[in-house]
Amino acid sequence: MTLIEDYEIVEQPLHRLTDYPFPYPDFTGDQPMMSPTLQRILDYLCPCPAFIADRRCNIIGWNKAASAVMSGIGHIGSDERNIVWLSFMKQEMRELVVNWEDFAKDFLTIFRNYYGQYAGDPWYAEFAELCGRINPQFTKLWERGEIASSTAPVTVREFNHPHAGNMRFEITSFQVYAHADLRCCVYTPLPESETESKMKHLLSSEL
Repeated sequence: MTLIEDYEIVEQPLHRLTDYPFPYPDFTGDQPMMSPTLQRILDYLCPCPAFIADRRCNIIGWNKAASAVMSGIGHIGSDERNIVWLSFMKQEMRELVVNWEDFAKDFLTIFRNYYGQYAGDPWYAEFAELCGRINPQFTKLWERGEIASSTAPVTVREFNHPHAGNMRFEITSFQVYAHADLRCCVYTPLPESETESKMKHLLSSEL
């Protein structure tokens, strides 16, 4: 029996999609360690939300700004802290992101690139099949991505935070130097918005 067959799939309309438990405890495999230097870089980026993910899109490092915006990443179990999984399976993430489809496609693109790079790793196929069976929206965007991959990416992300209200960021994603399997994502507040002041207020209220 495969890992996917061992997990019960519950069919629900997309607008009634609720949180699913993470399918199995060893989902993340052996994660790379987050170095103190990389963590300091993330901390210096505040009030810009930022995190670092590995080649399986597992979040291994983040700063306080990312935790404040994304409902406390640190309180999510390490076996569930996968940005693709959170994007599609967590209702609070869908409610947070105004342009959710663009947000989800950001990480599908990264996942797709790693999938191609590590074609010999069966984890990617099992993960994609599992996500598609639980949430048809995953399959829809996955297939659409094959066609729309040449279009110019939309870099502005808009969040509707339950405490800070509307915030607008520009996303930057890049490979971490000397760590080919690590990618850093940074959300920079748009200068014409009040996002930076809202982030500073949000962070000060959590001290």
